[in-house]
Amino acid sequence: MRRGAAGRGILLGLAGVAIALAGVFATASAASAHDSLLVTEPAQGSTTAGPITQLTLTFSGDPIGGQGADVVELVGPDGKYYETGCAQLSGPEVTVPVAMGPAGTYEVAWRAVSSDGHPVSGTYTFTYAPDAAVSASPKAAGSTHPACGTAPAQSSHSDAASSPPPDAGVWLGIGIGLVVVAIAAVGAWLIVRRPKPED
Repeated sequence: MRRGAAGRGILLGLAGVAIALAGVFATASAASAHDSLLVTEPAQGSTTAGPITQLTLTFSGDPIGGQGADVVELVGPDGKYYETGCAQLSGPEVTVPVAMGPAGTYEVAWRAVSSDGHPVSGTYTFTYAPDAAVSASPKAAGSTHPACGTAPAQSSHSDAASSPPPDAGVWLGIGIGLVVVAIAAVGAWLIVRRPKPED
């Protein structure tokens, strides 16, 4: 009887751990549901020789628009801003008009409100190397300030073309939980399979 009660207790404990893990998986799934940046034009890491009059960012969902909700800024190799207006939203696409300055590496800093209501942001770079016809045209002077107010929170000089992944601690917790479940399952199996003592 005692062995059966112990086995039932372990099985109940396993059920409790499984329920807790289900909650963790649900949390991780919600965290990963934020819209992510899929495609950029010009493309991240590319070298562009032709004229550029706007940037286009395409997301996995439709960001939420609103006053100052979506921000895209273009910082040139001289540290100046080369966007000439505020970001415009159309479905999953966010566009911003730009006027290119000198050749070199440009950084795009963006912020949007995901379709689930959470803000997402990041940065990426591309290289502007205009051909002879484009380089002969007048270059924009750029501005020392963003065209539409404050810079996005993540406008650091690092490449990040998509929103940040879910917290690594969530996945670490899931891994530990799975190990605990496996160990408990083996223990329960050994207890149930242990031969009964002879009278």
